[in-house]
Amino acid sequence: MTPYVVEYVLAHLRLLEAVGRLGSFSAAAAELGVTQPNVSRQIGQIERVIGHELFTRGHRGVVLTEAGRLLFEAATESTRRIRDCLGEIAAVEAGRRQIAVVTDYGFGATWLMERLSDFERLCPGVEVQIVTTRNLSETVSGDFRPDVSILFEAGPIRGDDSVFQRKMLFQEEVYPVCSRNYLERHGPFDRLEEIRKAHLLHLKGDGTLWLNWESWFRNEIVDGAQTRNSRLNVFHTFSHFPLLMQSACQDEGIALGWRPLIDKALESGQLVKLWSTPAKSENGYVLTLHRRTSREASAFYQWIIAQAEGRPA
Repeated sequence: MTPYVVEYVLAHLRLLEAVGRLGSFSAAAAELGVTQPNVSRQIGQIERVIGHELFTRGHRGVVLTEAGRLLFEAATESTRRIRDCLGEIAAVEAGRRQIAVVTDYGFGATWLMERLSDFERLCPGVEVQIVTTRNLSETVSGDFRPDVSILFEAGPIRGDDSVFQRKMLFQEEVYPVCSRNYLERHGPFDRLEEIRKAHLLHLKGDGTLWLNWESWFRNEIVDGAQTRNSRLNVFHTFSHFPLLMQSACQDEGIALGWRPLIDKALESGQLVKLWSTPAKSENGYVLTLHRRTSREASAFYQWIIAQAEGRPA
């Protein structure tokens, strides 16, 4: 590929992105403020320059070819990065230093919030905007783009062209926990059947991503016949992890607790483990850096890793 071809394509990235996204020469022309014949002519010229057809023409619009799809994805990523960069430049000029962090409510409330003062000491003047969700796609819309996300994901983690750095922060490690008062009043809970008959506190999850009581019992059963057909005594169900923990601390039953979210409650004695070995999986909390150009976001990313490893940033 000659330098001329590369320069020519780079000069027409906005046009390629608009046509690929809208699937229509006419719609792209209207968005860009030019005529439809002009768009058609320029696309044809690009195809001649690179020697590949980029769009299949039809009566109801155009469809990307394989070559067109590859170029469209590159154009989309390039325009996104330019938009992000311009937004960061505008923020610097306005004197704003912000980081947008996306995480779920449970992780934010039980682990992240109590540590933020340390980051404020490390990077004074940086505003940390926290948005809570379980699904990143629910928050990425309009002008909002996260700098960093900490979300529970299926493992093992894989590379992604849309992000810059990813790290498994905490792999899933789950214990059944309850308050000391509940254990003394209703225990002991040394056998699976004793736990199964207790008041079980349940957390709604996303399909099979999170361990639940059913999967926990399946993991712990050694004898295939043991407790397999016994009924679970689900007492309360919660949509947020902090509410689940509050219920367990208030002597209302046994909950599944994820490390490190339960560490503080265990250390303070609010909760106790009922099982010596944890249930584990390849899933877990994944830390992702979405904007490499932001020094504040990079600092936050490294600070989170240091906090997770229990060392100074």
